[in-house]
Amino acid sequence: MATLDSERPATSAPTAAQHTPFVGTKTTPLYIVCSPRRGIGKTLLSRLLIEFYDLDRRAVAPFDLADEGPQLADFMPERTTVADITDISGQMAFFDSLIADNDTVKVIDLSHRIFRNFFVVVQKIGFFEEIRHRGIEPILLFLVDQDPSSARAYAILQRWFTNVPLLPVRNEAKGMPDRDTFPKVGAVPVSPDMWTLRAMSTALIDKPSFSFAKFWQKAVPNIPDRVDDELRSWMKWIFFQFRQIELCQMCEDVLSMMETQGPPLAPTPPRPETRVDPQTS
Repeated sequence: MATLDSERPATSAPTAAQHTPFVGTKTTPLYIVCSPRRGIGKTLLSRLLIEFYDLDRRAVAPFDLADEGPQLADFMPERTTVADITDISGQMAFFDSLIADNDTVKVIDLSHRIFRNFFVVVQKIGFFEEIRHRGIEPILLFLVDQDPSSARAYAILQRWFTNVPLLPVRNEAKGMPDRDTFPKVGAVPVSPDMWTLRAMSTALIDKPSFSFAKFWQKAVPNIPDRVDDELRSWMKWIFFQFRQIELCQMCEDVLSMMETQGPPLAPTPPRPETRVDPQTS
């Protein structure tokens, strides 16, 4: 664990879980998975997002800002950086680590306990503006529910970060609030949903040893076919939504590049050749 103190056939990866490089893509996402509420599925969503990029063979760095289990470091202890931002030195070390490598996708699992303090610091130091200058694009994945505190916190983030993609994520197991209460913010018009799994599937993915990427690549022995089918369908839907987010951001990158390089160049029709009329020569 890193700290900042210093007999069915396996299914091949679907289109939604294959990475196709795009020429001109210039930004790398920094995902912040957050909610002011506990036990709403933040760590589950973080795990899925990290292993989505694993299947893409993209470099991804997980950061755990949770303070109660099961947390991200319990599922991915060898690769997860556990951060403590309760003091200035911890904050400096953490934020410096996020900009150290702008080619690596980063996923932050943010604890509900430090939700407010985290975003206060981010706003105070202009962190999102700074990382954008370094080719890193912040994307907020906000787990929503029907508690009034979620709507209030969401509205605050809307006001504070008007140009940052703020995407409401609905977890059916925790309630499905009306979409109008949590409007999408920014240039990514995606609002991911996670539907409820049956008890056997939930028990399987809750095991610390379970890996979504390994499950996708190779069937797990001794599980019923209905569990295998349900879980693969569920993952495929979630991965498809992640791909939508990525493609929307790629489109924004291309549009941004076109704006900085001037107006798009329209094809210039060929000039007619000057011909000599043989009858007049």
